[in-house]
Amino acid sequence: MKDADIKRFRSLYPRLWRHELSKMPDGWVKITEELMEALNEIQPPIPGEYGSPLFLMIQFGSGFAIALVSPNPDLGTWNQEKALDVIQAVCRFNWQVCETCEVCAGPSHIIVKEPNGLHQQRLCEHCAEERLAKFEGRSVQ
Repeated sequence: MKDADIKRFRSLYPRLWRHELSKMPDGWVKITEELMEALNEIQPPIPGEYGSPLFLMIQFGSGFAIALVSPNPDLGTWNQEKALDVIQAVCRFNWQVCETCEVCAGPSHIIVKEPNGLHQQRLCEHCAEERLAKFEGRSVQ
């Protein structure tokens, strides 16, 4: 993630931001921000309260990511509608990851693995062609 994105996220979403998100692939920055924006709309931070009404954790690596969200019932007002909205926002993010290139945010259709099999990325056709050109042993799923 670029420094400008990190600063923006920390400024706009201080209660949702986690330092490990700074390693998020650039292509997934937009969908991550859409998730954070949706969560802030569903249950905004409480002025003057320490902590967040929502805990957000995004695990990512090897061409995959998954968002996990847990509400804090002691902060904010919760009801069934808000709970459903949180679930829908998380599902939307998790689905978009499967369709988004990690590099350019274009439509992804390919997972490219390095020849040693230790690193893989979810890429669009263009980014995959560039990446595959760098390797002699090519492996595409």
